[in-house]
Amino acid sequence: MTQKQRRSSRAVQARETAREKAARFRAQEDERLRIAEKAILLQEEIETFDEETERRIAKLREERDGQLVQKREQIDALVVEMLDTDVHAQQAAERLGMSVAQVRTAKRNFDKTVAALAEQSTGAVAAAEFTPAAAAPPGGKEGPALSETGVAPQTETDEAPAAYNFPPPGGPVTVPSQDGSPETAEAATLPPGATG
Repeated sequence: MTQKQRRSSRAVQARETAREKAARFRAQEDERLRIAEKAILLQEEIETFDEETERRIAKLREERDGQLVQKREQIDALVVEMLDTDVHAQQAAERLGMSVAQVRTAKRNFDKTVAALAEQSTGAVAAAEFTPAAAAPPGGKEGPALSETGVAPQTETDEAPAAYNFPPPGGPVTVPSQDGSPETAEAATLPPGATG
């Protein structure tokens, strides 16, 4: 084998070795890309899952707080109901499985709730009784004063609504005669010269 042939076979072998290394490198790079892609997707899923979990937890806490408020109000009402049976706070506490301090706190909370509800209803009634439109209409004249029921009283110029007399069930129906109806046409007197 000549020197030229030996160099040529070494070059072929080197090229083959380079190709094998490049193929291994590409395979490793593909594997690295696959691992990186999977890791990035998992991180995004973790973030989404975490956000959704926090949202659900916040909703559950909100529901829990609402139900706890309702149940505490019910307990406060039961404490007051017990106290209304003329028992002392100490005895009420023993019967309800509470401390005296809890009984007194429940009573205070109940009283505050009742006072707040009374204040709200008083404000709503006051707002309903006073309407600026009724006090001073656009024409400049004062409108009719509202009664305690919130309805303007009838004035002398207001026409009273017609009274309806409904017949009893199964009874005869009578329709009142009206001007121009056949029942009143015979009784009507015509002015002189009106006959043609």
